[in-house]
Amino acid sequence: MSRLTTSAIIIVSLLAIPILQIKSAANPTSGNTINMQNSESTTPDFDPKFLWDGRKMMPFRALDIARVVPASEASFLDDSDYVLGITVNGESRAYPTRFIWWHHVVNDKIGRADSGGSVPVAVTYCSVCNTGIRYDPVINGKPIKIDFYGLYNGIVALCERETSSVLLQSTGDLVTGTLKGSKLKAQPLLDTTWGKWKKLHPDTLVMAPYGPDAKHYNPKGEPEPRGYDKFPMPMFQRSLSRTDTRLPAFDKILAVSNADQSGKSSSGAVLVRAYPIKDLQKAGGVVNDQLGNSKLAVFFDETTMSAAAVNRQIDNRILTFYSKKDHAGNNTIYDKETQTQWSIEGVGEEGPLAGKSLTRMENHLSQWYGWAASFPSTTIYGRS
Repeated sequence: MSRLTTSAIIIVSLLAIPILQIKSAANPTSGNTINMQNSESTTPDFDPKFLWDGRKMMPFRALDIARVVPASEASFLDDSDYVLGITVNGESRAYPTRFIWWHHVVNDKIGRADSGGSVPVAVTYCSVCNTGIRYDPVINGKPIKIDFYGLYNGIVALCERETSSVLLQSTGDLVTGTLKGSKLKAQPLLDTTWGKWKKLHPDTLVMAPYGPDAKHYNPKGEPEPRGYDKFPMPMFQRSLSRTDTRLPAFDKILAVSNADQSGKSSSGAVLVRAYPIKDLQKAGGVVNDQLGNSKLAVFFDETTMSAAAVNRQIDNRILTFYSKKDHAGNNTIYDKETQTQWSIEGVGEEGPLAGKSLTRMENHLSQWYGWAASFPSTTIYGRS
C-alpha cells in the first residue's frame, strides 16, 4: 500500500473524529502569531493545548532493530531514492525514507566491534515536513525506546515507551510525564540520495524491507514527496502553537543550531538559524557564516538537494569555503586556505587536509512552519 493510499484511508477515518478533541486557539486561515502569554506551559515554550495524541487513531508503529543488508544486495532501492545516512563507530548505515516514514522512528544499534562496539541510536523522521533527526536515546545512562505519539507544531511528536513521556522531534525535549525536563542530544545524519550515500560510504549497510510492516512501505519507483506543499489533514494546522510569516510556511530550509558548539553567543545562549534552500541554490552550494561565536559553513548539493552545516574551525585555523564545477558539471567544495577538497559531510577528500573531519553542527532539513513554531527566536540567513 502506498503512502498516498494509506494517507487517504487515514484522512477518511479522521474526518469522523469530533473536532472538539483537538483543542486549539489557532485560526486555520490566519497568518498572525498566536498570543501565548496566558497559556499554561508544562515546560518553557511548550503549550500542551496544541499537542495531539494520535496513537489510537493512527496505525504507525516504531521499529526496533532494523534488518540490514550490504549495498550490493539492495536491489529494492534506486539511486534516486532518499535515505537517512549515519555513521557510528566505523559502521555506516542508510534508512530509506520510503520505509521509515511508516515507523517515524527506528530504535536501532550500530557500530563495529573493532571500533568500540554497537551503540543505541534513534533515527526519527517526519515525512510531512521532511525532517530526519538522529538522537542519542540515552537518559541517565539507560537507553530508552521511542514510539509514535501524534503531532505538535505540525511535526510528528514521539514518546518514550515505558512512561509515555512525550518527546518533541524537532527539539529532543521530553515535555510531559516522569521524564519531563530531559533532553536527547541530536547527532550527525545526512538526508541524501541512495546513490550519493553509496559514493560517500561504499561499505554501507542499508535497512531492508522485511517484517510485517513492509507491506506499508512505498513501492520502488513511486515518486516520493520531499515535504508537502500543504497540510494533508486539519489537525496539522490545529497543532501549530504559533505561525511566522517571515517566510512562506512550506519553504524548505536547513535548520541549524550551535547547541553543541563551544562558541555560542557572548551570553552563552544557544542560537538557531534557518537557511532557505532557495538561497543555498543561489549561493552556488557554499555559504560561509557565523552563528554567535561559531564560525560555520553550509554545504549544499543541488543534484540531490542535500545540505549539511559544519564548523569552519579546524586545527586552530578558520577555513573559508567555495565551490567550483568538476569535470561532470557538479559543484565541488574547496577551502581557500589549503585548496583541500571536502565532502558534503565535511571530510577532507584530496589535498593537505585529506582525512581530516570538520565538526558537524546540529542541523536537519525541514520546512519553515515547524521550525519557526518550535524556535520563534530563529534568525534567517540573509535577512536582518
